[in-house]
Amino acid sequence: MKLVVSLWTVCGVFVVSSGLVAQVATAPTAPTTPPKPKSATKSSSKSSAKNPPAVWTPDVQQALGISASDFTVAGLNKLSKTQLTMLENSARPDPKKHLLTCPASGTAPAGRVRVFLTVAGDDSSGQIAGQIRQSIGSLSGVDVVDSAGSADRVLNVVIQEQTTAKRTIGFTASYLTGTPCIEEVAGKKTDVELKGTLGSYTDAKGLGLAQDLAGMLDEDLQSLRKGVGTK
Repeated sequence: MKLVVSLWTVCGVFVVSSGLVAQVATAPTAPTTPPKPKSATKSSSKSSAKNPPAVWTPDVQQALGISASDFTVAGLNKLSKTQLTMLENSARPDPKKHLLTCPASGTAPAGRVRVFLTVAGDDSSGQIAGQIRQSIGSLSGVDVVDSAGSADRVLNVVIQEQTTAKRTIGFTASYLTGTPCIEEVAGKKTDVELKGTLGSYTDAKGLGLAQDLAGMLDEDLQSLRKGVGTK
């Protein structure tokens, strides 16, 4: 090809160049030896060196829950070490994300639901809190406990005194139920509540207010009782 290109570019030596082409064309050509293919073995060995096969380690057990005896059965031995690492990383929880853990309901004693009560507002004497605590404690399968950490359900009540002509005629209440949980963010644990039922009683009542709140809570606990039963 290079000789032919010279014919067109150097016009003064056209005849001489064409003779050279003729000589080249009639001269016998030596057989050419095809290039040797690259060794597949060497290529494979280089690839294996860069991506060694996956092997079982205790990290695999921790991240994927796969024991050494199940490693081959699950086909993980067919992955490269890099692929296995990527799989482990995808299975591990993101430390930046939060984890919310709520306790199992009614586990101790069996068949009962534990309730933690808080009462705030116009109840300086604690009389109404005592009435509500007594009414809730009389519910079937319910134990009133002293901390949210040991409870299955939390009942937060805010009391408001109702008066007329400076005379107390009763009390109203707003309430909020909740499920006590533990929130973990970047390894730090905090007690939180998963909000439930929000409501209020606007009719001024005395002892009847505690009974109404207990009745409301009794209905709210039905979802828990389906799992733990009643006494």
